[in-house]
Amino acid sequence: MGVRLLALTILFLPAAAAADIADTCYTACETSTTSNPEFKACLARAADKADRTLNDGYKALQAAIRATAKDIGQSADLQMKSLASAQKKWIAYRDANCTFEDELAFGGSSIGGNYSACLCALSLSRAEDFARVRKHVLFAE
Repeated sequence: MGVRLLALTILFLPAAAAADIADTCYTACETSTTSNPEFKACLARAADKADRTLNDGYKALQAAIRATAKDIGQSADLQMKSLASAQKKWIAYRDANCTFEDELAFGGSSIGGNYSACLCALSLSRAEDFARVRKHVLFAE
């Protein structure tokens, strides 16, 4: 019974996280605004908040890497360079992907809003990646 519960928990955790991201980056602005300019401004604020969450997650992962290296008497230089390289590539992917999503407006009124919503969603997802690595790879909280 315990194994089944664990399996179900693992199975539904990503869905719950995705629902939170969808609510934060899409639904909350859809339900709290009444005009397209308000909607786009709400999405831009959500993207800014998600970016702060992403930056906090990045800093927390850096700190966890440094602490782990110190605990085992190693240098974290290689891992820090690898993280910085991966993040630089991820930012290029995020920006290109969000440009693509914005272009799906086909020049319509949702252009710009699509970009902000995408930035929000991908940034929160990446922040969750950082938390996962801290917890399940580095065993840090």
